[in-house]
Amino acid sequence: MKTILITGSNSDIGIAVAKALSNHPLQLALHYYSNQAKVSELQAWLDEKNVQNRLFQCDLTEPSQAESLIAQTLAAFGSLDVLINIVGPFTYKDILEVTPKEWFDDINLNLHTCFNTTHYALNELRRNQGQIINFAFSGVENIKAWTMSTGYCAAKTGVAALTKSLAVALAPHKVRVNAICPGLVEEGHISAEERQQMASQIPYGRPVRPDEIGQTAAWLVWNSPESMTGSLITVAGAWEY
Repeated sequence: MKTILITGSNSDIGIAVAKALSNHPLQLALHYYSNQAKVSELQAWLDEKNVQNRLFQCDLTEPSQAESLIAQTLAAFGSLDVLINIVGPFTYKDILEVTPKEWFDDINLNLHTCFNTTHYALNELRRNQGQIINFAFSGVENIKAWTMSTGYCAAKTGVAALTKSLAVALAPHKVRVNAICPGLVEEGHISAEERQQMASQIPYGRPVRPDEIGQTAAWLVWNSPESMTGSLITVAGAWEY
């Protein structure tokens, strides 16, 4: 039975990943920073399915709290086999109007949290020959101008570089590191007009559903080839190709 830690588990993608993974025997450590009500709904759903789970609230931009999260996960479940770094809020603002604090927050929340959690999980993941799944975005490998989300895109480009570097460094330890790169995802309660506006940008004709991201994560954990590491896996309906 695998023990899996999901950061940002109260996002729509985090919830979808947790639900998709729960089709196999596992223990789930669910991290969240705010909106406890939403993650509690997920916990209730998991409890109904008799999936062992624990909630952990912390701020992963603080290295000491990332270290504590890993320690608490090991205390609760005894091991850690898979780390899934989903934390990644999206800021939509013209780069010419972004303040230094907003820039720092984008990098801190989207890149530093990923590094912090991974750093403190490394020993356990090496011991168990585990997996790391990071989250970037579709088109991350194609450097281009993103004037309305520059900080986010800069951070996620860093996540892609971190993913590939970790894959190489950890391959001798049989720890696999891959990243899922979603496109425009239909999250929250969007109007029909908003959905159509998103769909008009996507060759496939519709946004990605969170459950499709969940299915991708579950495939990586349970069914992907043993030697698959360092991959950026795009789920985007050909958006930003």
